Amino acid sequence: MKLLFLLLLSIFFAVPSNADETTAPSFSEEVYGIDIGNEDMQIQTQYLSYNFGRTLVNTTKSVRFYLRNNGRFPFYINSINTNGDRFRDEENCPGVLWPGQRCTIRVLFRPNQVGFFTGSLEVDLIGREDTIVNLRGRGVWGF
Repeated sequence: MKLLFLLLLSIFFAVPSNADETTAPSFSEEVYGIDIGNEDMQIQTQYLSYNFGRTLVNTTKSVRFYLRNNGRFPFYINSINTNGDRFRDEENCPGVLWPGQRCTIRVLFRPNQVGFFTGSLEVDLIGREDTIVNLRGRGVWGF
């Protein structure tokens, strides 16, 4: 009952216009979509992966993920977390994503030494499938 009350309260106070991003990605940034919205399927975790590849030490590569609500009902975003050395995220997702709306999660990889790095981006949704993106990249010298 408390969860339902919090969901209804967040829907009431959410401002849908905050989730659209109009800036274009930078030249070297890749863009991927994560579609959420099939109300008829069982709720389960969706696993994806992304490889940043060879990245020069002390330089940053980034990828932009768009989280889209393709369903008929709004959904609540509980949390968005990035785990692992040298990975971090920037996001503009509101607490509630309305039908047809999208938000952006930008993941950055910056190795500080030569080696292989792994991590994950976890999108925890209430009442929908969670999404985990396994991340990896390799720090290399620029010879």
